[in-house]
Amino acid sequence: MTDNTQLRDKEHLILQQINSGNDDVQKITAATTLENHHVTYAFQKLEEHGLIEVSKPDGMVERVIDGQKRVFQHPKQAELTEKGEQYLQHSEPEDLDDYENLSHRELVQRIHQLEQDMAELQQSFQTFRKQVQNHLER
Repeated sequence: MTDNTQLRDKEHLILQQINSGNDDVQKITAATTLENHHVTYAFQKLEEHGLIEVSKPDGMVERVIDGQKRVFQHPKQAELTEKGEQYLQHSEPEDLDDYENLSHRELVQRIHQLEQDMAELQQSFQTFRKQVQNHLER
């Protein structure tokens, strides 16, 4: 990968997820709206570019998923290479769609925050409107 090559949004997101500790396919799919095959494909491409190293640990893993305890084969795991770390440090975040890759929980939280912000703005606007009307009536 040359310095002027840009990653697709999904690949950039996956690098960010790996950097933040979500280092295997299942953790990334749980934290985003990406599907297993998207993450697996991105792992392959990122590894070809030397940005990550992918391994398939032996054995089983036990995790709580959607409130249920599950045991399954350990998913593919990735680790950033030095080149991957440098890429993240020097890459400008692209105009990623802020909502496309959020989990359901993150979307709900974002909507609640936006609704609260909107209510505050509406209240502020009503107050401002009254102030302007009072000023014009003088």
